Order: sequence, then C-alpha cells, then structure tokens
Amino acid sequence: MGRRARQLDSGGDTVSRREHVQLLRVADVGNHFPGRLPEEWKTPYAVRDEDWPDARRKPQSKYLSRIKNMRRAFNRIQLYFPELLTLPPQDVFELSTAHGAMLDILRDFGHHVVGNDYVNMVGASEGEEARALFRKANDDSFSRKTDDYGLPIPEDGKIDDWPYRPIIDSLGLDMALFDAGRMPYPFDDKSFDYVMSFQAIEHYCHPNDWHQVVDEMCRISRKCVFVMLNPMLPNLAADKDYAAAFEAFRESMRGYDRNGFSCIGVHLHWGQALGFKLMAF
Repeated sequence: MGRRARQLDSGGDTVSRREHVQLLRVADVGNHFPGRLPEEWKTPYAVRDEDWPDARRKPQSKYLSRIKNMRRAFNRIQLYFPELLTLPPQDVFELSTAHGAMLDILRDFGHHVVGNDYVNMVGASEGEEARALFRKANDDSFSRKTDDYGLPIPEDGKIDDWPYRPIIDSLGLDMALFDAGRMPYPFDDKSFDYVMSFQAIEHYCHPNDWHQVVDEMCRISRKCVFVMLNPMLPNLAADKDYAAAFEAFRESMRGYDRNGFSCIGVHLHWGQALGFKLMAF
C-alpha cells in the first residue's frame, strides 16, 4: 500500500487521502436534502479566543464554524432520525455532544435535550496503557491525572471542564458530565426517549466492552438508541485484537436483539457500515 493510501476496513479496501477527504465532506456537510438552513442557525457562536485561556484546549477550527456544524447535524437528523422532525416533544440524550449542534437543532424542533461530554484520553503521551480506547469498561486500575488537553481528571469520574464548554455555555444547553466508560450512568431506567452517540464510543473503552455501553444506553432509553462508529485508524486496524473486536462488534450490532431493543437499521458512513439504529418493541 502506498504512503498516500489509507485502509478503511479489514476487508482491504483502500482509498487515497484525497478520496477519503471527499468522502468525509460528502458524508458530513454535503447538501443531502434541498433547502436552505434557517438564518438563525448560521449565527456564529458567541465565543471569544480568550474563552480558551490555554490554546491546547480550543477545539479544531473546523468545529468552530456553526454553519458547518449545523449543516452536518441537520444531515444526520434527516438521515437517521427523520421522525424527530415531526414527532411531538421527545426526551433526547446525546453522549459526547461536542459543539452541541445535534441538540441545538432538536431543541429548535421542540424536543427536550441533554448533552454529555467525555474526558479525552486518546493520546499516547503517557503510554499505551493510559489510552482510554484500550481500557476495560469500569476499570478501577485505569487512572490519569490530566486529559489530552491538560485538564485535570477528577477521581470520581465527574468532569469539571472540557474543550467545548464555551460553545455549550453560549448555547445554553443542559449537560450531564460523566465518564461514559464507567457504568451505570447517573440516570434512572428509561429516562429518555432517544439516546445517541456519534463517533465517540471508541473514547470510552476497548471495543470488547462496547456492548456494555450499548446495553447501558438501552437501559436509560424508552424508544431508540443510535450508535455511529468512527472507522478504524490505520494504527488500530494493525492491532489484531482491536481490529477483531471492532469487527465483532459491528457484526453483532447488525443483529442486536436484547434489552427490549432490536436493530432496525444499519447505516453507511465513510464507505462502511458504521451506524446502528436500535428500537424498542
């Protein structure tokens, strides 16, 4: 494989970096549906550079554009949750909401929304054993003093600060902050109608334990659970144990049928089947 190619799945399919970027653009901010975004969705975030005293903690510039975030989120809602455009108010919880665009839009459609964010521990500066993507769920032996942004990690697993806080504060979104790799989550059974997680579950624990996360999402959901994976990065795909667990999770999610939920849809993203929609029956 050439240096300018990237492996997207364990089946060996490859695309060039340019093709990969084009896939990302189409998947995230392509004009999937006719019509313009409402003008109020284009208003820039009411944030300033000084809201991030430490530049390391400022999100990537591409996530500071509200119009791009809103277009991406509206695409996802129309693709994966079209019913939420017409249903009466639902209780919605999103794990790792980041800039909050999904909840910002759903709130605009009358739904009651709550977000969450995680302690970012993906970097390897403290060694592979300190990367959350390799830890077990509820691993009491796993501990770090600071996250990848230099923010302190409280021992009780609660989050005091996170990179997207200035944006979330400016939007006035309700948040429930906790480490999603530790269960149970601080909610009663069936607290929400919809529970969703986009491109975040790999930040919580090793894919061997992702089913524990999904089962916990089902516990707190009344109607629907949605999980969207990131494709494996090349270094993770090269780890045979990680890659095998990743693929086993994808295959099992396709036939998920427990906790009162069944998989009703498998969605293609970045050229792979990475999105899974579970509904209660």
